Amino acid sequence: MAKKIFVMDDDLALQMVLEIALREAGYDVVLASNGADGLQMLKTMQPDLIISDIMMPQVDGVEAFRQLRERIQDEGIPILILTALNHKPWFNDLEEEGAVIMQKPFEVDKLINLIGAILDDEPA
Repeated sequence: MAKKIFVMDDDLALQMVLEIALREAGYDVVLASNGADGLQMLKTMQPDLIISDIMMPQVDGVEAFRQLRERIQDEGIPILILTALNHKPWFNDLEEEGAVIMQKPFEVDKLINLIGAILDDEPA
């Protein structure tokens, strides 16, 4: 059974790239276009991995992570945060709390390999 990856990002072009690349790598993909929708959807969903942008309308990725952190830790769901921001000192706090942070732009192959490593999958 394919592992499910939940993507929260307001950039529709990036959503499409991620969806295509992740599906080609053998994952099921569910998309949310902002943090508020994503948090609502995650109340009834059990993904294997959450990918979140930091800068989104309504609820940003940091706030979404903070709201999900307890559940994520309890259920062992990793979260990968994508950001166009240069490294900020508070990134260290997120990483200490369990987030994995990847800078944009990124190479899709590197992202797929990172996801495989996080999920202990062999790269497709």
